Amino acid sequence: MPRRRAAHRPMNAAELQDVAIVGAGPAGAALARRLALDGRKVVLIEASRFDRARIGESLSPDIQPELLGLGLRDRFLALKPLPSWGTRSIWGEPAAQARSHLTSPWCSGWHVDRTAFDLMLAEAARETGVQWIEACRVRAVRHDGTAWCVHAGGNVWRSRWIVDATGRSARIARGIGARRMLFDSLVGIAAVCADPGHAERHHLLVEAVEDGWWYSAPLPGGPAPSTIAMLMTDGDLCARAALHRADGWRAAMARSVATRCRVDAAACGAPRVHLAHSHRLLRPTVPAPGPWLAVGDASLAVDPLSGSGVLRALRHAREAATVIGEAIERPAHVDELIASFDAVRDSECTDYLIERAQHYAVEQRFESPFWRRRSRAPAGPAAAIDKPHAAAL
Repeated sequence: MPRRRAAHRPMNAAELQDVAIVGAGPAGAALARRLALDGRKVVLIEASRFDRARIGESLSPDIQPELLGLGLRDRFLALKPLPSWGTRSIWGEPAAQARSHLTSPWCSGWHVDRTAFDLMLAEAARETGVQWIEACRVRAVRHDGTAWCVHAGGNVWRSRWIVDATGRSARIARGIGARRMLFDSLVGIAAVCADPGHAERHHLLVEAVEDGWWYSAPLPGGPAPSTIAMLMTDGDLCARAALHRADGWRAAMARSVATRCRVDAAACGAPRVHLAHSHRLLRPTVPAPGPWLAVGDASLAVDPLSGSGVLRALRHAREAATVIGEAIERPAHVDELIASFDAVRDSECTDYLIERAQHYAVEQRFESPFWRRRSRAPAGPAAAIDKPHAAAL
């Protein structure tokens, strides 16, 4: 993991910010950097210290123009990511299908240490003048009639705009009345495994099985080469079959074909469960007292099968920076600009659900609950809408 810079601009909670961003994942950090480069005053608040492993380590080739737009491609390459030459998938039939990234204009995707990648983005934001506060949980968000008041770290940060970049929890938006339209209850049960030195180490592997589907990819960094192996299934199925326990997880791997050949289950650490559900955030029926946006997984969370989570986050950041910048310059048009941003997310969600349904429909070999739930047309399982979470903060 790269060494953190210790020096940065002193924090001033009394200063009115243009934008307060909660969550320093790819969407939040990239947005903060873009806004600061445009001369905006930004505070970026992150609950963690970037001291725990994060998943989502495989990046598509299309990530590269986004990194160029942020001016961070060289810093990204300094993390020494592993090139990803393509995907091997066993999906719909027993024979493996290969998709090469060499046909992309960028030639390869990447396997990264996600913790190091996220930290790099956050540090790059701070270097542009963003006030970055880490290891600090937001306790409350209020509006005083003039600005948002964000209570965090013993301070109250005042800002004209607030942006929710808290990932799938969408805790800031839900705290001000937003709801999530939930499309499934997908989880990923992941473990880090010693790397067997497989010849196809630079490819990621996807394998459909009765329980759901397996994903495995190399992990760069660390004292020794390693691989991440993750079983994607529904939360209730995970609990019912105890797939979150080491013995249940390893037994599920033993029922795979290609994954068990690539990964030595005995060389894997303890599995951990990660939320992976798909959802679309819905604005409150009663308008909020001040302008706000949600970006990345807080706005639209997608199935990891799409391989587009980080790419979408960086694209959301780019589009949100444009919307917020224009709204600050043209305050009379703020509602119109926010509605336009949300309309693009709605269209993106519709396209995603259709593509997801089409992809899952290819797999017809299994009659288990996981696959039956995904056989419904046209866009998979019926959506459920959760309640506003007034106590989320």
